[in-house]
Amino acid sequence: MTPRTLEAALRRAAVRAYDLAPDDVPLVWPRNDHAEEGADAASALPPRLVRMVAGRSSRPLTVSGRVVAELALMRDEGLLDYAHAADDARGFVNVTFTDAQHRDLLAAAADGPRLLTGRAWDGSGEWPTTPLHEAGPVAQARRLARADARRRLSIAIGEPSPPPGPGDAEVSWRDPYLDGERGEPVTPAARVLGTVGEASARVAFCRSIPEHPREAETTGRDLPVLPSAEYPGAWVRLTDANPAFRLRYAHAHAVSRVRWMGEGETAPVPCPRHTARVRGLLFDGTSAVDTAARREEPHILVRYLEALASAYDEWRTCPTADPEGVEGAAVDPALPAAVAGVLRTGLFLLGVSAPTRL
Repeated sequence: MTPRTLEAALRRAAVRAYDLAPDDVPLVWPRNDHAEEGADAASALPPRLVRMVAGRSSRPLTVSGRVVAELALMRDEGLLDYAHAADDARGFVNVTFTDAQHRDLLAAAADGPRLLTGRAWDGSGEWPTTPLHEAGPVAQARRLARADARRRLSIAIGEPSPPPGPGDAEVSWRDPYLDGERGEPVTPAARVLGTVGEASARVAFCRSIPEHPREAETTGRDLPVLPSAEYPGAWVRLTDANPAFRLRYAHAHAVSRVRWMGEGETAPVPCPRHTARVRGLLFDGTSAVDTAARREEPHILVRYLEALASAYDEWRTCPTADPEGVEGAAVDPALPAAVAGVLRTGLFLLGVSAPTRL
């Protein structure tokens, strides 16, 4: 079950319940982080419908109850499937997926572009990538990087189909500014690129919210919004303290884990709680990309990717994972493949490469 599949089902249930025109029903992405405990996703569609159905129903709980009842009818008619659906005190519809739908979500997420944007990236044209070293001040390089991310996000969700995106080819850790030969940097922007590299710079520039940050503003401990060659902060480190490194490392680890498992290496069976957390974040990727694009706020995408990378780290290092597995259990490479697919696509939208080996 993908976000688009569930959104379409909820839309259809609302249309049937209230005889609405499909185009009049607002787009409301179902989200895992809105769901009550035990559910996989929740939709805030019913509260949005209250004014549209005034006179027939004027309370979110009444609307959500009718939508849930319509979902049950649709399931009886064989139009969709789910394990459980119920409304809550907010008037949201909570849906729990079947085991098969959990597996389908992971399989869909391995194709990051299709999960996040609903289509293949097979159009024409090129993705914008501005040479950041051509900027003078660091603030100008930041504006260029954010403009690139905004254009890429717009292309990803807009029409026509986006040009081809990140493929499965092997990508190294080499950085054009750290490992290339560009001569002696002369501008503040070029010097910071030569200090922290392009990947860290683009993530740093897109991670914060304000368009005109203060000189000493940070987005976390030792994470300056405007890093400089003299004070790069944690952006220069190859550790978890650097969000850019952490994102790229998580991708490299996920790809490597799929490869190791394909070569026959055994792995511990992770606990269900951490598995559900990763799966929920994968489900929320569609909403994160759409929101970041429509609001033109790339920091939404950065923070989403960081949450996914953190959940993946907890999944792979879970202390309660069974090192010997359980009878009949097998470690499925679908989850790391799904994480790799979404991280790779998200980094690409920020203009950042995703290494494939540790």
